[in-house]
Amino acid sequence: MVSILAIEFWPTCHLGAIAATFDRCGVKTVYVRPEEGEALPREPDGWDGLVMLGGPQHAEDDAGYPYLGDAARLAAAFHEASRPVLGVCLGSQILARGLGARVRRQGWTEIGFNELEPTEAAGSDPLLKGIGPVRILEYHEDTFDIPREATLLMTGGQCRNQVFRLGASYGFQCHFECSRELWEEWWPQMNDSLLETDPDFHARWPEHFASHEASAQTFCDAVSGRWLDLVETNRRQAA
Repeated sequence: MVSILAIEFWPTCHLGAIAATFDRCGVKTVYVRPEEGEALPREPDGWDGLVMLGGPQHAEDDAGYPYLGDAARLAAAFHEASRPVLGVCLGSQILARGLGARVRRQGWTEIGFNELEPTEAAGSDPLLKGIGPVRILEYHEDTFDIPREATLLMTGGQCRNQVFRLGASYGFQCHFECSRELWEEWWPQMNDSLLETDPDFHARWPEHFASHEASAQTFCDAVSGRWLDLVETNRRQAA
C-alpha cells in the first residue's frame, strides 16, 4: 500500500478534495500537524511521497513558526531521495524554499478563481498534459521564485509563477484542493479579513463556486490521481 505523509500547517487546511482521490486509490495517508506540536520526521524513510498543504503563515516566518524551516528541509530530503512531493499554496512556497528558491511577500493578496494558463512544457508533463486553461481558487500573499533547473508549468495573469516541477517535486500556488465544502470550513475564520481584502469576492463567492467549482474539481482529481501514479511508479522502481 502506498503511504503518504501529509503536513497540515493549519487545522482546517487539510487535503480537501484530494482526499477523495487518495481514498479511491486505497492510499494510506498520515497527517502530521506541527502547529499542534507534533514533530516532523527528519527523513523520508517509511513514506512513498509527501504532501504539504496550506495555511496563513508566511513561508519564511521562522520566528513565528519555527517548524517551517524543518518542513523545508524535509521537503528537500524527499526530493533528494526521488520521492514525489506535492506542495499546495503555503506547501508550494515551502517546497520552493527547500529547493533553494526565494520566497517573498508580494505586497498584495491574490484571491478568487483566477485563470491559470499552461506553458508549452505542460503539454508533455505527467500531471498536466492535455489540460487547458482553468480557473482555480487562489488565496495567498506570498509568492515564490522558480527553483534553479525547475520547469514553470502554469502561469497566472496576476501572479506569474503558479506551478513548477523539479524532478518528481511539484509546487502548486493555487488551492486546487478547495471544494465549496472546504471553503465553508475556512469561511468562519476569514469572514472579516476577506471583507476587508476583497469585498467583491466576499459578496459573490457562492456565485464564483457555482461557476467554477466543477471544472476546478475535475482538475484536482486529474492532478492528484496522476501524482499518485508517479508515486506508485517510483515505488515500484525503488523496489
